[in-house]
Order: sequence, then structure tokens, then C-alpha cells
Amino acid sequence: MKNLHFGGSSDIALKIAKHIKNTDAVSSKKIDKGYIKVFKIKNYNFSNICKLEKKITEKYDNILIFNGSYSSSFLSMFDRKKFINDFNINFLIPMEISTFIIQTNILKKNGAIYFISSIAAGEDKIGNASYSISKNALNFSSKILSNEQKKRNIRVNSITLGLIENKMGIKVKKITNTNKKFMSLNNVMKKFKIILKNKNINKKIIKFSDD
Repeated sequence: MKNLHFGGSSDIALKIAKHIKNTDAVSSKKIDKGYIKVFKIKNYNFSNICKLEKKITEKYDNILIFNGSYSSSFLSMFDRKKFINDFNINFLIPMEISTFIIQTNILKKNGAIYFISSIAAGEDKIGNASYSISKNALNFSSKILSNEQKKRNIRVNSITLGLIENKMGIKVKKITNTNKKFMSLNNVMKKFKIILKNKNINKKIIKFSDD
């Protein structure tokens, strides 16, 4: 089983990639030699993503797309620039990455795309407006993309993560004043390993949470 993680600048994505066998990574961060192969990218835009086409020569069983950013936002104090920025990072860029994956045919037969989302997509907490809405858009789009790619034998799912004790998770917990417990990174990696081995999962929203 061969995996590829589009990690952006996500430290969680890179840590998970490092601890799952046969996993390569696409990253905009400086990384160590613990990975089998790393494809460097300056920043995530469709033009830069497409430059990877000649570099990625293998086909993968699973491709995970980690791309997200949290900022506090409110519909009653609508900030157009903030919402556009959050939708770009949390929704549009992951969709561009999935387009690249499909167009370049780097998935094996019955391979899977996993969008990494958040449990916030199913919540209506005050202060999470743009984050929750953009992640919800990502989850629903994974179902539509699954329908579109069924004839090509490509599976598409979303994995919604709970709070993880990293820079972003600590920021979210502080801003939202939530009582939710942090997820153990070890538990997250165990769940990923189980999911990635399952060749029958399709069109699902899979919740990773210790709650």
C-alpha cells in the first residue's frame, strides 16, 4: 500500500506521513529525511500544484489532502475578505488538488482521495462561521466528487478531525473556549492506518474524535 499526503504547511500532516509506512509527502515546509520521498512546493496554488506532474511518477493507493486554516469569524459581522481567504484555504485549494490528482491519473485502480476536514463542519458554534461553513462545503463536495468518479473507480471520502494538540488546535480551543479534549496524535495515526487499509470505504464522512 502506497500513500501520498498533500500536507501544505501542516505539521500534523507531516507527522502522520512520517509514521505511516510507504507514505510520501508534498510539503511547503522544510522537512527531515524521515520520509521516503518529499515533493517540495513553495505555496499551494493550482499553477504550482500542476508543476508536480512531471515529478510524481508513481501511482498511489490513497491520497490525503490536508489543507486548513482557522480564524474566528461571525456572520453578523460579515468580513468578505476573511470569508474568501478561509474558503480558499479550506475548500478551494483542496478541490484544486483533487482535480490535479484526477487529471494526472496518479491513483491506482480503486484508489481513494481523503479530504481532511474538521468536526466543526457539523457544529454551529459562535465564532466558527467561515471555518465551519467552508469545511462543511468540503465534506459535501466529497460526496458529489465520489458520484462523479464512480465510473473511474475512484473512491472519495472526508475525515473529520477533532481537536489535536498542535499550534492550530491550541488556538481554536482558546478562541472558542470549548471543553473538548485534545485528541492523542497516536490515536489519530492508529485510526488512519485502519482506514487506509479498507478498500471498501466510499462516499463517507468519517469522524476521528476521542469524545
